[in-house]
Amino acid sequence: MACYTSRTYEERRTIQRLWEAGVQAKEIADKLDAPLSSIYSELRRGQDGSRLPNKRLCYSADLAQLRIQQSFERRGRRTGGSPDQEGTDGA
Repeated sequence: MACYTSRTYEERRTIQRLWEAGVQAKEIADKLDAPLSSIYSELRRGQDGSRLPNKRLCYSADLAQLRIQQSFERRGRRTGGSPDQEGTDGA
């Protein structure tokens, strides 16, 4: 069974620093000992639409962290009863 891990905020800051320095995604993956696909997912998650001076899409560790936290909050069982369960007193 696969073991899935989420990047930490410190790792995201490292990705941001290296990406802004012009380091390729493959080299970032090697430095963090992470799969290349995970780095590309992180880069996509943290895109804010602007571009760096070298024409790369800008990556924001803060934005990526916010998006992953929002994703975690949306997961799991929803609270609150269904409309069928409310107001049923047997009458």
